[in-house]
Amino acid sequence: AEPLPAGWIVSIVAMGLIYFGMKFLRYALDSWSALILAEQFRMSSSTAGYWSAAFDWIGFLGVIAGGVWSDHIAGARRTPVIFWMTLACLGCTCLMWFFGLSSSTFFIVMLGLIGFTAMGPDSLLSGACAMDAGSRHQAALAAGIINGLGSIGPIVQEPVIGWLKQTAGVHAVLLLLVAVVFLTTVGTLLLMRYERGRL
Repeated sequence: AEPLPAGWIVSIVAMGLIYFGMKFLRYALDSWSALILAEQFRMSSSTAGYWSAAFDWIGFLGVIAGGVWSDHIAGARRTPVIFWMTLACLGCTCLMWFFGLSSSTFFIVMLGLIGFTAMGPDSLLSGACAMDAGSRHQAALAAGIINGLGSIGPIVQEPVIGWLKQTAGVHAVLLLLVAVVFLTTVGTLLLMRYERGRL
């Protein structure tokens, strides 16, 4: 069997845990934003569903921007792009927590910006980062670990957010998302520093 590079498993597990946070956030907003828009701002279900799609439509642009940005960094390094976009996502998530429930327009704008800043790192982690990990065999293993850990996020978010929304309200749900993105940002910072130390 081909030996794994030194520090490989640490990087891949870290990417998987970061991906968990991104998937938790992404599926939380995909699952609950339309309901929040309908309940908080008294929109019809169809209107709320239409506006909640801002997360995915603007998020798609974030995927393109993250890919182009990472390709233009010397050595096509991905982790700095993942860190800075995740840090921006943390800022947008904080703004949504502070002000999002005061205005439907502001909520939708923040929803789109969170999509932009979250889906770029999401795409890089599940694709380019896995391919950058090593040989073709190692890339397949890396993709399996990263996607496997990330896939736990959507499973966990549904009952957790449903319970929190019922017991503590929407504001508490938004605070939870801030906490998840904060931990994810710390993780990306540690990963970036770790990988910089390996160069």
